[in-house]
Amino acid sequence: MLEIKNLFKEKEKLLVNHINLSVSAGKLVSLECGVDVSHLLIDLLIGKELPAKGSIHLDGHSIVQGTRDELKNVGVVLANEGFYERLTVEGYLKFFHEIFNSKTNYREIMMKLALLDIGSTKIAALTAPQRKRLSFARERLKDLKLLIFQEPLFNIDKDVTRVIIDNIEELRAQGVAVLTTSASVKDCILLGGEVYTLDEYGITAISHDGEPDLSTDKSSQKESPEEDLAPASAEDKPILKVEKIPAKIEERMILFNPMEIDFVESDQGVSTLNVRGEKFTCTLSLNELEERLDSFGFFRSHRSYIVNLQRVREIVTWTRNSYSLVLDDKPKSSIPLSKGRLDELKQILILK
Repeated sequence: MLEIKNLFKEKEKLLVNHINLSVSAGKLVSLECGVDVSHLLIDLLIGKELPAKGSIHLDGHSIVQGTRDELKNVGVVLANEGFYERLTVEGYLKFFHEIFNSKTNYREIMMKLALLDIGSTKIAALTAPQRKRLSFARERLKDLKLLIFQEPLFNIDKDVTRVIIDNIEELRAQGVAVLTTSASVKDCILLGGEVYTLDEYGITAISHDGEPDLSTDKSSQKESPEEDLAPASAEDKPILKVEKIPAKIEERMILFNPMEIDFVESDQGVSTLNVRGEKFTCTLSLNELEERLDSFGFFRSHRSYIVNLQRVREIVTWTRNSYSLVLDDKPKSSIPLSKGRLDELKQILILK
């Protein structure tokens, strides 16, 4: 469906560096990257920017060398968009329904994206999550082959997250290829599908269909893949556990009691302690933290996350390959749960 080969572009200190990526029909691929890089990549994908090198093909047709007709089946939802502020929600969708010569029932799309009850509301009065759903609804009026969605889960609550994911899954079931970008690797993981990191060095796999790819992720290069998720045997566990976990704030060292920690996350090999909604950089690796925190009721929910099980309020199933743990901490954090770790967690919590 979407084929990107050896794509290279440098612009104003931004770099898209020799990307090779395939998104077939019905597949979801999420890229964790900065907002500016995301904008540049999307501009390349829709022909607003010409690549210095490489090719982009949609359904076998070159977007680089093609015309606007090649993009009529491509939907694009940006994190920030301009709207006709004086139009109502229903008026806006009715307008684009006519522009696209759409055969889709726009009121049905309004219902699927939870917009039906605000149909008479002017766009100027909408919240950011409502505007995101309106943008998505507009693109769903097209006969889509590819959907490009920037920051689909940013700054939205659990209910809206469910709406967005359900609509993405419905499109995938219809054979639509979906490419998302986000500055949050956690959001990428929650969507399911394949997850990659995109930076100045190129593209690196993080996970496939909710399972970690330990062989290619740069954050795991300093840690042994065999040790990454393997539970320690009883005789390997030390009798005495360290009861203080170190963190740094500038030049100061802070020591936390384990039960103060809500969860730990790792990004590119750097561990971060989340304590009462605040983040603290830790000097220990995630593997070292897992060993120290094991006897205090912590669980390795994902290659990049360790969670305090005393803080877990809910286990959420987004798709058959995408799960998360909702905590009862101050920000109501949502932590990715790998499919391969679900059964072990159920055993620990004595769930059937």
